[in-house]
Amino acid sequence: VMALLSGFAGVYTEAIIKKRPQRNINVQNLYLYVFGMIFNAIAIVIQDFDAVVNKGFFHGYSSVTVLMIINHALSGIAVSMVMKYADNIVKVYSTSVAMLLTAIVSVFLFQFHLSLAFFLGTTVVSVAVYLHYNEKLQR
Repeated sequence: VMALLSGFAGVYTEAIIKKRPQRNINVQNLYLYVFGMIFNAIAIVIQDFDAVVNKGFFHGYSSVTVLMIINHALSGIAVSMVMKYADNIVKVYSTSVAMLLTAIVSVFLFQFHLSLAFFLGTTVVSVAVYLHYNEKLQR
């Protein structure tokens, strides 16, 4: 179910972004993210209303938290540009390659141990990327 919903969301988002190519990408991002802001505001009111009223919305934020928020905001802008100028498949492959590179860097920085599942997943992603782009190059 999660894979189905994720696939649907990716295709729908791509359709929305490419529906009006003349529209500024920042305006399209605003339309897309307003829904997320509304649902997150509802979740805050339902789950954390007392804590937000008593301690403030930014209670517990550190410089690392702020850096993570900025990182995710920039990632969202990058994804929207990929969706506007490429397609959803490129986004999925880019995400997969980013996870692969993150895992490899984690081995050296954090002594992360790679598992058999990681190697199998990497192989599947690599073959999928090769087959997808090899077919496009032959056309």
